Amino acid sequence: LQQIKLAGTDRIRGGNTRVFFYVGQRICQYAEQSLQRDRKLSELLSCPPEMHCQAVERTKRQVKGALKSLASLRRQLAPLAAQDLHRQLTSDVADSTKPRSVVYHCEDGDGPYANAVGNELGKLMRSGSNVASWVAVIASGPKTEGGAVVIAGSGEGEIHYALDLLSVTIGACKGGFARGIWQGKASSFGKLAKFSL
Repeated sequence: LQQIKLAGTDRIRGGNTRVFFYVGQRICQYAEQSLQRDRKLSELLSCPPEMHCQAVERTKRQVKGALKSLASLRRQLAPLAAQDLHRQLTSDVADSTKPRSVVYHCEDGDGPYANAVGNELGKLMRSGSNVASWVAVIASGPKTEGGAVVIAGSGEGEIHYALDLLSVTIGACKGGFARGIWQGKASSFGKLAKFSL
């Protein structure tokens, strides 16, 4: 059986066109793989092959909507988390000159959430706190994979000191200062619970 199947084209430099094609036995292999893929997708999407594109588009819209809702909920949660951290930093302050520290890890969070918590905490600590020196380490992401890290504090000296200690505890962190807080990334949060000033 002699046969050829044109699979598509690609425009390349110089006005040329690259042609993709299958010949002989490879056409049968391609057809078998396509049928297997169609069966699997039909099972996963619960629709016939001719509706796969619509089902994928619908799922993409649903995921986009769910991510938008999740981001909105995180924005609402950030001030509450910051209030809790503020209470931890300001409660039982016998010696207000001693540096205070707190660690907050949200495995389901992301970078914008950690930044929002850090910024809210900074506002709360500046507006009404008798703690002279404080540092908060806010981490978001899975323990094994790491993720975003934000360090907020009463000054750059405290933040740098906390960053040095954090790097010793969990490994190197990469990032920089922005708007009075340190923002960066870490590769793992496995030993984060051991951090303290």
